Amino acid sequence: MIGRRCALFALGGLLILVLTVNIYFVRMIVEDSPEKSYSKNSPVADMKTTKEQLLLKGSGKSENFRTTVIQDMEEKIKAEMHTLPSKYFKQNSSYTILLDRLLIELRPMLNVNDDIWSIPNNNWPDAHHLIPAAAPELGTIMDALRTAKIARADNAPLGTQLKLMLTLEHGVKALFKPQWYPRDAIIEGPVYYGKDRHNAEVVAFHLSSLLALRRVPLVIIRKLKLREEVRPRATPQLSATMYQEGNDSCLYGVCHYCSPSDPVCGNDDILEGALILWLPSYLKLTKHRHPWQRTYKRHKLALWETDRKFCEKVKESKTYSPQLSSKLLDIVDTAVFDFLMDNGDRHHYELTQSNFHNPAVLLIDNGKSLGNPDVDHFDILAPLYQCCMIHKSTWDRLRLLSGGSLSSSLKRLLAHEAEAARAAPLITEAHLNAMDRRLLTIYSVVEYCLKEKKYASNVILDHR
Repeated sequence: MIGRRCALFALGGLLILVLTVNIYFVRMIVEDSPEKSYSKNSPVADMKTTKEQLLLKGSGKSENFRTTVIQDMEEKIKAEMHTLPSKYFKQNSSYTILLDRLLIELRPMLNVNDDIWSIPNNNWPDAHHLIPAAAPELGTIMDALRTAKIARADNAPLGTQLKLMLTLEHGVKALFKPQWYPRDAIIEGPVYYGKDRHNAEVVAFHLSSLLALRRVPLVIIRKLKLREEVRPRATPQLSATMYQEGNDSCLYGVCHYCSPSDPVCGNDDILEGALILWLPSYLKLTKHRHPWQRTYKRHKLALWETDRKFCEKVKESKTYSPQLSSKLLDIVDTAVFDFLMDNGDRHHYELTQSNFHNPAVLLIDNGKSLGNPDVDHFDILAPLYQCCMIHKSTWDRLRLLSGGSLSSSLKRLLAHEAEAARAAPLITEAHLNAMDRRLLTIYSVVEYCLKEKKYASNVILDHR
């Protein structure tokens, strides 16, 4: 009798244990699901108003994984956008003076000699720019890059993606990023997904000129003849990765992610790409971790995504103290630039290691931009809305490009490049419209900071 009772108790205990474990795992599965399913008539579904859905539209993160800190600020800024002063929607006619000057710069000069390459190497770089505010030789050098003969072709010694290091005549070096996508390709997923977009490098260069942030290396579109220009001058390591597939010339190169199963092929023998002028050898760069770096993990958030006072902690560092240097203001410039371009992959930044005092943060490697024109990744702007500060020179230029002037100016500059390279238009209307839309968001952030007095003394700072 006692043995039978013990057996019943043991069986009952085992049954309770099994039910408890099952309930636990069911709960864990439901909580860990990226999207909870609600019936159309459920109370939770009814709580979603049309306004909330509009506010969430354009977010770069799924709703479940967006932090309250970022979501709350995004909603405040979107509300601010509804009350923006009319001046932000009107064109400032003065932008045409800037555009005309930039277009004149792009025209090649006559009677060029071989010493033209000494200009970008010796005369251009300074503490704050890779290219000076006035560069009358710019168009001549860009034209020379398009036509210079290739003396040597090799695999690029850096990065995870396929790139070529080309040595041109006169010993000029340039990095070649091949075309992987058509212009109208939309990259789904996180903001850092996909391969580099070669046209984004060219768009970034001309946008930097418009914003007076000439910290992007000089870049042009170039079409390489793989059989005629590259293969005869390729190193053995690069040549071993080149082959013919029907009439098309292909290569897969040597890099971290390079593979014979993932080649890039030209159209017949022609491979389009971005050709980026290599920086002068004396201009050594140092790489630094970006304070607003992402974790690149779906379920792990960075401190800046959860801490409302993150910028105050950054300012405590001697490196980013606004009283000691302009680095934090440069980081804000970079955030504005990246937000317009939809570049959420700025995990590090570079500075020149030279005799320059207080060197500016450079805008190098912009290939992960122009992913999806229908999405605005608001968190890219975190340095601006968390610190509420911006260079006065940057703010003045942003205001100059209001009312659609940004997109129309950028379109004109890129049309000049496309014509010179005999290439298809380098940016779609959707991406141009997205930049005008994102510019309104930047205006709204600054207006919010001014109204809420979210700054120490003046939201518009310029310590240069």
